[in-house]
Amino acid sequence: MRMLLIFIALAIIVAVARHLWLQPRRKHPRRRQLSGKMAQCSHCGMYIPEQEALRDGDRCYCSQEHMDAGRRGE
Repeated sequence: MRMLLIFIALAIIVAVARHLWLQPRRKHPRRRQLSGKMAQCSHCGMYIPEQEALRDGDRCYCSQEHMDAGRRGE
């Protein structure tokens, strides 16, 4: 009887361990990629990711205010 209880306990432990081991791993949401091409604001000189830059011809700006100031020649 004692051996039967030990066998059942071991079977439960193995089943739980196997379930935990084989379950799919949760992936963390991918963080925003920090590397990439950078563009320099033509007004203030700050570097920003190229995909976030506002473009006016061949010039890049970090904000609409700087784009407007660049158009006015400030």
